[in-house]
Amino acid sequence: MNYEEARKYLTERNQSGMKPGLSRMKELCRRLGNPEKELSFIHIAGTNGKGSTAAFLSSMLAIHGFVVGRYVSPVVFQYEECIQYEDIKGVHYIDKELLAEIVTKTAEAVKAMQQEEMEAPTIFEIETAMSFLAFLYWKCSVVVLEAGLGGREDATNVVENVIASVITPVGMDHTSVLGHTLEKIAAEKAGIIKDNSLVITNQPEQKALSVIEEEAKERHSKMYTVSKGNLIIISAGLGGTVFSYKGKNYRIDMPGLYQVENAVLALEACDHLAENSQRFIGEKIFLTIEEKMVGLRNAFWGGRFEVISSEPLIILDGAHNPAGAGVLAESIEELLPGRTLHGIMGVFADKDYKLMVEILSPYFSHIVTITPSSPRGLAKEKLADVWKECRCPLCQIERADSPMEALRKSLNNYEQGDAIILFGSLSFFKELNWKSRSVPNV
Repeated sequence: MNYEEARKYLTERNQSGMKPGLSRMKELCRRLGNPEKELSFIHIAGTNGKGSTAAFLSSMLAIHGFVVGRYVSPVVFQYEECIQYEDIKGVHYIDKELLAEIVTKTAEAVKAMQQEEMEAPTIFEIETAMSFLAFLYWKCSVVVLEAGLGGREDATNVVENVIASVITPVGMDHTSVLGHTLEKIAAEKAGIIKDNSLVITNQPEQKALSVIEEEAKERHSKMYTVSKGNLIIISAGLGGTVFSYKGKNYRIDMPGLYQVENAVLALEACDHLAENSQRFIGEKIFLTIEEKMVGLRNAFWGGRFEVISSEPLIILDGAHNPAGAGVLAESIEELLPGRTLHGIMGVFADKDYKLMVEILSPYFSHIVTITPSSPRGLAKEKLADVWKECRCPLCQIERADSPMEALRKSLNNYEQGDAIILFGSLSFFKELNWKSRSVPNV
């Protein structure tokens, strides 16, 4: 396959949907030579914050001198973000030639499975297997791997050489698959924990923390948690945050106090990697304070309270569930006090969008709803009706046929000093056809 044929193949496979279970993934990896067995991982699960925590970890490890692999899903601005590596020179997306090569190899394995009347892998499983091949090609020192849906039966959980399991805050999401209680969801996330390993977590909810503690105990794994008492916020603004953790000062350029929590979770993980890294990579990982400082400062994760334009002030935020809506509300209160806010929202129908609107409705004076271009996308008309139910008649609510039309409508109502925030599904950000950290041409 060439690049265009490879992308067409992946698009066609994208109709497979989500299917829990590891049997398909294990068989696919076996047919590809089990590339995952030649790699070492830091495995991350959780409801929110996985991508940002992974970005902080990858950046610090890259400054240390490692080649760090990452598989990102969903992508925000371009497909090639999906499989990437980071080294001391920065982040590198997979190139078209290598993508075509590994799609061809993976597609042959999938075809063989189907010819033997085996169940075909899902697109997430295919892309995960592709990423293992790419990481092996790049000779990655370590892979920072984010689980997709859940953890225990997630395709990424076929990995065995896990230096540490990192679990970000657990919240109510994907309840139809993971369970309708926080404890059940936490149990699925904790399913990534390996025997005699390391667990690092940050859980605001005691119910979730207790479940993770119990799993770690059963697995005879050491567990460490973020020490909130050792965290002090020194200054915060749209340009980033300065904070102190365990007596050392750090700066991150990603705004939002929730990003500080992701940063300290990554710091906590780095503080303990040496306890287990010798087993898998042949050396103990000790990061200097300078490597941590530079790594955190350099870290970037697009579409998470990302300021892409200062005037007009336009912000992208991937709040796609109630927990994400909650931290977006906190960021609005912290960083945008007194501003008139215009919102553009598109969300998937399987999310608790009514609760999201309830959380965010006090902050916006103008909302434009859109329908994400996905089979899971909630109709803009239905979302607009939910906003009407939650807001007083003085709030202006509009609908748009595309994200770009929604942005034009927001700009028509914009006055100097206002802010426009795009939130909900990350999937519609790339429909705007602009690059991260650039001003859209409307």
